[in-house]
Amino acid sequence: MFPAFTLSVIFFLALPAALLAQQPPAPPAAASAAAGERSCLNAADTRSAVARHGLVDPLAALRAAARKAQADPLRSRLCRSGDGFVYEMVLLRRDGKVLRVSVDAANGQTLARP
Repeated sequence: MFPAFTLSVIFFLALPAALLAQQPPAPPAAASAAAGERSCLNAADTRSAVARHGLVDPLAALRAAARKAQADPLRSRLCRSGDGFVYEMVLLRRDGKVLRVSVDAANGQTLARP
């Protein structure tokens, strides 16, 4: 028979493996993009996409959204959404509430949140 220490070590080593085996596999990248998820660009890709596609300047769009929401701008990132581009912005109101705003990068119009 195994000593109690050995059994506890076996149990704690087998537990993570059992938990990992129960998780469903992650969907492939192509399937997740087709499902409507947005893929966001890094800073260098954002600059080239703005120049290549004639998108609204990210800083101007962020300032306009912050002014419209009467909030302070925190972050903005350019994301692909379907065939177009969307700026996902995070704003902070004076009451401490964090707002997440989506802006169409082609025309600068605020998009309705689903």
